[in-house]
Amino acid sequence: MLSFTGEQTLWGQLSSDGSTASKALGAILCNEARRQILSSRRWKFLEKTKTLSTVASQQAYKLPSDLNWLSGLTVTIGTTVHRPIEIHSREEWDTLNQGSSTSDTPEYFFLTNSTVEFYPTPSSSTSNAITFKYGRKQKDLSVADYTTGTITSIANGASAVIGDSTVWTTKMNNRWIRITDSDTANTGDGEWYEINPVVTATTLTLDTLYNGISISAGTAAYTIAQVSLLPEAYHFLPLYKALVHYFTSVKPDQLKSKLYNDMFVNLFGDMEANEAGKSSSNVLNRGIHTDNIRNPNNYPPAVT
Repeated sequence: MLSFTGEQTLWGQLSSDGSTASKALGAILCNEARRQILSSRRWKFLEKTKTLSTVASQQAYKLPSDLNWLSGLTVTIGTTVHRPIEIHSREEWDTLNQGSSTSDTPEYFFLTNSTVEFYPTPSSSTSNAITFKYGRKQKDLSVADYTTGTITSIANGASAVIGDSTVWTTKMNNRWIRITDSDTANTGDGEWYEINPVVTATTLTLDTLYNGISISAGTAAYTIAQVSLLPEAYHFLPLYKALVHYFTSVKPDQLKSKLYNDMFVNLFGDMEANEAGKSSSNVLNRGIHTDNIRNPNNYPPAVT
């Protein structure tokens, strides 16, 4: 993975200017390029699911803080999954809510900038009833890699990481950690794992189980980093796009501008081919609204 610090280092090398001012400009250009790339499609790798509990007589609920676009919303009460209909007009929503109504069968929902509201208002509290399916938004990368202290223990197939002399904070939630690999015992596997969540200053949890050899009473080096939401194979895309802008407008160099533009276009094309759809299969789902779509597997009989 390419961390924020790694991206900054490469920017200095590829722009031939490693000054503080140049790196600050590079960070701005890379973050803007990242937003443009991620907002250009509803990429499958941005999809995420989160649940919330309903509260009796509470109509409005906070949307996930990293929500960019909502692709689905359900409310599960008991074994019944409800799919309320979205109301798009504030006027229609206000008219609907002129009469108060409570029920555990939601019929409609309405989105504001930061909340979702239900009608009727939930009449009881139900754990993890509301399920959001949504696309995440990218937070600007701005924090340098963190390497203070060492890793003392993590078991193979476990998710709890114990550190020594570390000062981990909840601000590190959803960053990534890599325990340095080497040939000696009690070192890591060199793979990146998402952090979710940080528990204490010396304890954190991995979002997926650790695949490396167990560490016990170790002093392993590690890195916690901010990284892009882009798949690892495409982490260079924002850097290439930022360099195109740099060598076009800031420090004009036609050859370098064309070089990085070609590199960006080729790599973006690869990502579009591999990541824009959910499946590489050419079998179409014969669900609703597909009656007029020709299935590519229905080949005409051979002429003899």
